[in-house]
Amino acid sequence: MAHYKVSTELYKSAPQEAKDIAEKGYELAVENKMEEVELSFLNVIGVIESKLYHFDESIKTHFKVLRAREKRGDKQGAMLSLLNIGNVFNMSRDANQALIYYEKAMLLAREVNDLRNEANIAVNIGNIRAQGALKGSSKSDVIAAISYLLKTVDFCKRKAPEVDLYNCYILLGYLYLKNEDVNKSEYYTDLAIGIAEAGDFTYGICYSRINKANIFVRRGQFDLAQKEVDIIRSNIKKSGLHDLYDEFSSDFTKIAKAIQENDRNIVLTDVDSATRADSEAAELIRLKVREELREKYDTEKKELENRNLLLENAAVERESLLFKILLGGAAALLLMFILMLVLLQRKNRQLHMEKSKVEQARDEVKEQAEKIQLQHQELVQADRFRSRIFSVVSHDLRAPIANFQVLLSVSRLVDLPADDIKNTLIAIGQEVETASKMLDELLVWSSQQMSNESLTFQQLKVHDLVDECKLLFADRLRIKELTLLNKVDPQVVISGDLKRFEFILRNIISNAIKFSFLGKTVTVSHQELVQEVIIAITDEGAGMDAEKLQKLQGRDMQESYLGTFQEKGAGIGLMLCHEFANRMGWYIRMESKIGLGSVFYICIPK
Repeated sequence: MAHYKVSTELYKSAPQEAKDIAEKGYELAVENKMEEVELSFLNVIGVIESKLYHFDESIKTHFKVLRAREKRGDKQGAMLSLLNIGNVFNMSRDANQALIYYEKAMLLAREVNDLRNEANIAVNIGNIRAQGALKGSSKSDVIAAISYLLKTVDFCKRKAPEVDLYNCYILLGYLYLKNEDVNKSEYYTDLAIGIAEAGDFTYGICYSRINKANIFVRRGQFDLAQKEVDIIRSNIKKSGLHDLYDEFSSDFTKIAKAIQENDRNIVLTDVDSATRADSEAAELIRLKVREELREKYDTEKKELENRNLLLENAAVERESLLFKILLGGAAALLLMFILMLVLLQRKNRQLHMEKSKVEQARDEVKEQAEKIQLQHQELVQADRFRSRIFSVVSHDLRAPIANFQVLLSVSRLVDLPADDIKNTLIAIGQEVETASKMLDELLVWSSQQMSNESLTFQQLKVHDLVDECKLLFADRLRIKELTLLNKVDPQVVISGDLKRFEFILRNIISNAIKFSFLGKTVTVSHQELVQEVIIAITDEGAGMDAEKLQKLQGRDMQESYLGTFQEKGAGIGLMLCHEFANRMGWYIRMESKIGLGSVFYICIPK
């Protein structure tokens, strides 16, 4: 690992020395059978070979690493090897081959979600496309390269470091200038200059400002172009990178010529025909070497696959022979097993039939017992309910009759004042009204119980039925100065039994009036959900605590409570509401807070 650290630190400044150290480290890794470390050293050696311009050796080394990583199923490592191979082809001016391996690396980078390397590869591809467009004469290539780089810029802003953004910006600067869009060229060139100067990146400053000088030449601003050249020279001198003078000498000469001749049309990136011919010949030779290496790699890979296939076939043949031997013995055992299975199945079928008869008889007895138990519970509950009803009836009917008898007896003996008689009669009248209401409710219930009246479902307009209740309770509403708001949409229609729905609606609205404070509002509204329609009756009255609310949620006969004007009730109305709602497949739920009022919800499934 010490050899690895030193070689990776030295390879940029002293590549040959770094290579010697890396090779010693590789030998140690081989000696100690450290396969992963071996591949790391081979990768470093491949990178160093490209630094020494030994492109063929570099690619050969990277292919070796690629084969090992693919064999191990290491997609991340294979992606890095493909990226390195693309980089070597790119350095050796073999752009087409570089693009092939960059595209392969891009697919793997996306597959393993390596966003940093995906950005790096995207910039490299953009660079190759841009260089091809700058060297060529096709305007469509320039536009295509610009489009690709703009997408890459958006990606790099989110995922990549500043150096990748710099590369995109400077390439866009050159491309827009090639496309005669000087303003956009200047915009992206200035962005590149900003990044390069912030990072004190001399190479970046020089390449950005040489394009800025080119822009000024195109505009005829020759004094500004010369100023850019002076800035570049100053940066080179300050950095000590004197080799950059040679790099930009031809550009300086062409800018000087443009200034001297006052010529805006001198193309700074032109290459003379002799230089271009030499370059193309060299690239052709390198391309041929790369093709031979790739063919050799593909051949070796195919031979390895063939050897593996032969081994697999031999193993399959051995397994096939063993299988045939085993199959003969298994067939005999299977035949015996089938015979035994048939006999057992026949016996099992007979036992199953007997068992079914016993279970059926047992289920019938159990079902009969459950029915008897249920009927017993219903009889006990009915008897309890009748006793409660007779108790209530006897009390609530006896009270007004007894009071009336007292009034008659006293009036025979004493001349009572008219006011006393009137007040007593009013009190007796209220008791009679309560008893009358209770008798009405009992008549409805007993009618249902005795006749077992069937339900008649029809379409009901809730809004109209609420208005009928409003007319019915007009006197009670006026006495307590209440407002009954009908907020139900006139278009809302439900399916239900008219008599029972009217009873439920009247009873709940009556209770809302009974428990409302003076001058408040009773509101009837609706809510339409996917599965059901909900009719809500809301009052602003006394409200109930949790214990009382729990009792009212039950379906037995309820205890009667006094209203806000001391109105009495029989305690059976809400029980009948629950029972009628149940018969129609509906249910009633309620919410309440003491002093704030109550809400009763009639929930009607669609």
